[in-house]
Amino acid sequence: MSRSGFRLPLLKIALDRFGMWMRAARTRRQLTELSDAALEDLGLSAEAARREAGRPFWDTKTDPWRRF
Repeated sequence: MSRSGFRLPLLKIALDRFGMWMRAARTRRQLTELSDAALEDLGLSAEAARREAGRPFWDTKTDPWRRF
């Protein structure tokens, strides 16, 4: 495989990972802004939301690097 043929898939994986991290950071930040009623609608306790919001952005359940 040529160098450019190898770089493009790695770039896509890196960009996908960056996007996933940004989404995780944004949604965890948004959890901290929800009212208790909104959390209840989602089926989350305030403690569960606080735990989730406190996780680092890179700590995601799906890990595309594991494909290799």
